[in-house]
Amino acid sequence: MGRKPYRVELSYSHGRPSYYLVKDVWVQGKKRKTRKYIGRYQPTSKELENYRRDFAYEIEMRVAEKKAEMSCSLYKSEFLSLDQVRDIETIRFLYKTFTELLTTSEIEVYERNFEINYVQGTTSIEGNTLSTNQVSDLLINGIAPKDKSLREINEVQNFKKVKTYRDKYKGKVTTDFVRTLHSLVMSNIDFDAAGAFRRTDDVGIAGCDLQVTPSVLIEGELNRIIKKYYEKIEENWFPFEAAVMFHYYFEMIHPFADGNGRVGREILNYMLKRLGYPRLLFLGSDRDAYINSLKLGNGKRYSEMIETFFDLIYKQRYHVLVNNLKNVVIPPQKSKQRLLSDFVL
Repeated sequence: MGRKPYRVELSYSHGRPSYYLVKDVWVQGKKRKTRKYIGRYQPTSKELENYRRDFAYEIEMRVAEKKAEMSCSLYKSEFLSLDQVRDIETIRFLYKTFTELLTTSEIEVYERNFEINYVQGTTSIEGNTLSTNQVSDLLINGIAPKDKSLREINEVQNFKKVKTYRDKYKGKVTTDFVRTLHSLVMSNIDFDAAGAFRRTDDVGIAGCDLQVTPSVLIEGELNRIIKKYYEKIEENWFPFEAAVMFHYYFEMIHPFADGNGRVGREILNYMLKRLGYPRLLFLGSDRDAYINSLKLGNGKRYSEMIETFFDLIYKQRYHVLVNNLKNVVIPPQKSKQRLLSDFVL
């Protein structure tokens, strides 16, 4: 658990003392602080313990909002408004605080539950029909559903290997990273094509009337958009926006004969997680909005496209993180274990 107790600070106004609970706020070497007034008299040890407990949630919310305010001024954004950038940064810092306050076992439970929902969603967008419970049984208990095809089972089961590789990999996105992800996503589905860029041009993107990148240009175009993404990060363009634009370009290149959506969404989430943002869920119920957003990109309506992704992360994460923070901001009592139902996704 990463939070230290808040310190007490004394200040005077018109000669009268005021005591505050204070936490310093640091963003890229710049320091501010957030304060909570606790009275005119120096608190006793017992009172201070109660104040730290009673006001912890309020202070941590203020800290996240203050950090978001400080950090959003450091970024350039071409398509998102300042308020939208601030909202996403608030989500980033709430997520950081939340995960730092979890115990090791709580993190495992939370991440496992998220992974089940993520795998069910990203595969269902491509037509997989396994339910969330079936995905859970398969990934956690090794129990395969009896009424599903071997392909559908492998599409889900392959994400065990994807997760292992993703969690161990610490480097930048490269063409080798992309190929490896694809080889794992397509394992036991298409042995010959797994990890190999497509060699023909007679493919299309479902729901999009658009010519994909010619096969002979795939590797060069992929290297180009990777280079462009990291240049954007170095130049302080907003990381969420840069990651979504990369995702769009990746899907339009369509480097593989099959599996582009699953690989592309893995890369997008890897980019977000590496810079401290929570991963996105892509649920079956979001399929139309997701596909339509890529169509908006085809019409160069990038602001509207990226706003769809903003809506996704805000809808999925903001209120959930606010509610979960309330559950974990106070250290757990040894006599009571938190349950999976204590957290929501």
